[in-house]
Formats: sequence, structure tokens, C-alpha cells
Amino acid sequence: MVEFKIQLEESFVQTLGHKQIEIYLQEFMQKMLIRFSAQDILKDLETIDLENDKEWQISRNLAWQQEKHKYIEKTKVQKSCTI
Repeated sequence: MVEFKIQLEESFVQTLGHKQIEIYLQEFMQKMLIRFSAQDILKDLETIDLENDKEWQISRNLAWQQEKHKYIEKTKVQKSCTI
């Protein structure tokens, strides 16, 4: 782990409190880490062509076969209620 030292105005620290500033900085760094990770994921997604990926199409079809009963039954119930 790396330690950074920053200088803040004394009045600022007295107003917010040392612990509150420490918590804010930790949360800010966690959010930045998530943002950087998301940017890396987006870069990877730009290079992936799911439309022409046979493995993805097979997986998608298998998932639909496994889960379609959850959606088709709901549709039938909704249609029977509207008649």
C-alpha cells in the first residue's frame, strides 16, 4: 500500500473533522477504482462482436431454453385475463 500526504487548511479540518475527511477520501478512491475498472470493461466490449460470436449465440439459446418457461407462462396468464 502507498501512503499519500496532503495538506489541508486547519479551519477546513476543524469544520469537517479529521475522521469525516478520511472517510470521504477512502470512498472517493473506491469510486475512482470502480470508474477505472468500468472504463477497462467498456474498452473490452468495443472489441467483442456478439452478433457474430457463435459461442455466445449458443449460450444465449441455451439460456432461453432453460428460462423461457418463466416468461411464456406469464404471457399466457396475462392473455387469459384480458379475454
